[in-house]
Amino acid sequence: MRTRITRGLSAVLAVSALSLTAACGGSDGTEKDGADKPAAGGSASASAAPTSQAPAAAPLTAAQMKAAALEVKDLPSGWKAKKGEDDKTVYKADKAECQPLAAMMSAGIEGATQGASVDFVIGDNASELSQEVATFPAGAGAADYTKKIAAALDGCAGFSVEVEGQKMKVESKRLTAPQGAEEAIAFGMTLEVAPGIKIAPDLVVARQGAGVFRMLHLADAAAAKKDFDGLAKAATDKFVEAARG
Repeated sequence: MRTRITRGLSAVLAVSALSLTAACGGSDGTEKDGADKPAAGGSASASAAPTSQAPAAAPLTAAQMKAAALEVKDLPSGWKAKKGEDDKTVYKADKAECQPLAAMMSAGIEGATQGASVDFVIGDNASELSQEVATFPAGAGAADYTKKIAAALDGCAGFSVEVEGQKMKVESKRLTAPQGAEEAIAFGMTLEVAPGIKIAPDLVVARQGAGVFRMLHLADAAAAKKDFDGLAKAATDKFVEAARG
């Protein structure tokens, strides 16, 4: 396994890294031809077809997605920004119903237009934080995305992920989600990256209208895991404010 995976999913999560192992390209979500234009829809996934009852929320603009992302000033003292990696690694679950969780470790959100991706570290990489903001086209794509993650958590307490020809055992469990967004899901994942070596990032995915963000927090010390709730709340509040315009 690569060191970045062993140390922290934050570089892998496309969110930057999303999610927090999101290896992000460090995009700030600004479009060259106008940051206030609505972000164009990404290649829509057939599995994310809109549901007839979902409201047709407008996509977030590039400016909204940039404003929704965390900055150092939003974090407790000690955090500093880190340049994200451009990672194309693909994570494939051994069960189709668990793929939404495996995809949390890959860069980008399928069917969505990617916005800001940010990464942060504290101390000597003692903790890592990654966030990715994205928008779906008008319709129910964003709601379908969170619905699939919720279903995967209900049915995938344990599964395996294949990455670069190697298999990794994964366990997941729900955590208390932050309030404020139309939808929010928080969960922990424990990955056995090598025999006897495990990493346990905590993640949150939230939706407001057609916009979503995913964030991953990875702490080396068990005591630092308590910081997740506050970080998740700060990210959610900023995201919701930006998404509402």
